[in-house]
Amino acid sequence: MSFMVFSPAAAQDAKLDSLLSILDDAIQQRQIYADRREAEIYRLKQQLKTSDLSKEKSGLLKPDRYAIHTKLYQEYKPYQSDSAIKYVSYNLEIARKLKDPLKIAESKLQLAALYSIAGMSMDAANLLRSLRSNQLTLELKIGYYQAYKDLYSNLAAYHNVNTDVYRKSNAAYRDSLLQLLPSSSRNFKGVYAEKLSASGQYKAAEKILLELLSGVKTKNHEYAIWSSALGNVYKNEGNTLLQQQYFALSAISDLQNAIKENTSLQALAISLYESGDLERAYQYIKCSMEDAIFCNAPLRTIVISKIFPIIDLAHQAKEKEQRLQLLILLGLISLLSIGLILAVFYVIKQLSRLKRGRLELQEVNHLLKTLNQDLQHVNLQLNESNVQLKEANLIKEEYIGNFLDLCSNYINKLEDYRKALNKKATTGNIDGLLKMLKSTELMSKELKVLYRNFDDTFLHLYPDFVTAFNQLLVEEERFELKAGELNTELRIFALLRLGIEDSAKIAAFLRCSMSTIYNYRTKVRNKAMVPREDFEDYVRKIGTISTF
Repeated sequence: MSFMVFSPAAAQDAKLDSLLSILDDAIQQRQIYADRREAEIYRLKQQLKTSDLSKEKSGLLKPDRYAIHTKLYQEYKPYQSDSAIKYVSYNLEIARKLKDPLKIAESKLQLAALYSIAGMSMDAANLLRSLRSNQLTLELKIGYYQAYKDLYSNLAAYHNVNTDVYRKSNAAYRDSLLQLLPSSSRNFKGVYAEKLSASGQYKAAEKILLELLSGVKTKNHEYAIWSSALGNVYKNEGNTLLQQQYFALSAISDLQNAIKENTSLQALAISLYESGDLERAYQYIKCSMEDAIFCNAPLRTIVISKIFPIIDLAHQAKEKEQRLQLLILLGLISLLSIGLILAVFYVIKQLSRLKRGRLELQEVNHLLKTLNQDLQHVNLQLNESNVQLKEANLIKEEYIGNFLDLCSNYINKLEDYRKALNKKATTGNIDGLLKMLKSTELMSKELKVLYRNFDDTFLHLYPDFVTAFNQLLVEEERFELKAGELNTELRIFALLRLGIEDSAKIAAFLRCSMSTIYNYRTKVRNKAMVPREDFEDYVRKIGTISTF
């Protein structure tokens, strides 16, 4: 007996494979995700065109345009940086016309962040230098230090000179930011985890980032940021599997949210390249390059353009090797195919000798099979005829006996009724006589007796009729009756089961109109589980007589 044991490493490999499959699907569907963002952008642009927003009053632009520009900036920031810059520039112009210092500062901070992403470091620095931190609100001051921190982070990541100076400035602004942020806030924890990771305290940073990830309800851009940060922590620790898992989670989240300004897919491609998965590395770095170009993020485009040729060359070398292997395999297959063709010709020659004899044997077998089928068909017809004859004979016997009893009883009841009428007439009780003649009580009573006798006799012949009939109906429309009793609908179909199909005869027996019979039959057919047009055929085949 053998047991399959899955090690933690094998489980991690399986998880990574699953994530990469999801990521591949997300790449295939990225246009769908982009269309959703474009739809929201289109909706916001339509708001700008409405008359109440486009009008100017007394030379002052309405603040509503500022709010819509801000929403468009938020939509464009991770998607297309040049469009985001355009709408923030509009807002800066509006803020200056409104002479609102807070809106001016807010717009400058947003524009500086965009310039930093776009590689316009000098412009970003000039905007930030035009602000005075001591004149800003707490929220704007947080944005101010965040913008400086990100500026120096980008400078350190994308430039080869003065990197130590940039890192020190980044750390200084990070510390200033930590002093302003509430220690319980998610932003503080994220920045603090970044500081821990930068100082080599990877386990402490990992703990904070895992806590932040667990608090994100949906896989939004925040989820992608923490996942990417955690991927970088594992990268620094040298844990390739976990690094790739969290870069993949981040990339999936960014793709599904149409975030074009991202680094996770690029980082994952590099890691997969180093692991030897050249096919996926090539696809991911290509996708990352396309996103960077679309987003108009020059710094990312430059970095990707440095690694892309390396991965591309490795990918081409692997494809060349695979093509060579394929040619060798094709040569071997060709040789095997020639041998197989010769063998097939030999086998065909041998089979042709057997074919003639088999054909003669098949013809005889076919004839015997046809005769046997004909015989089985005749036997089946005979069996069905015998069953029908037995059933008809028993029905005839049963109903003849009941008919004779009913006739005798009705003769006796008629005699009693005649005597009662005669008595009324001879005694001169004309009123009583007329009352008896007008009364329908006797007929109603006798009809009840007639139907009860019919129900008893029929259910004696077919005790499972009601159960089998209900099986033909949908569950909520099935009949629930007292034992040994039928209702009008079931009596109609009971008569049909006995072979009485003429609606006129059924109507006469049940004392109702032909249209009523037709309506009952139609109503019940509409409740059927089986096809409506075949329902009555199913009823005719219900059950066998209990005394067989």
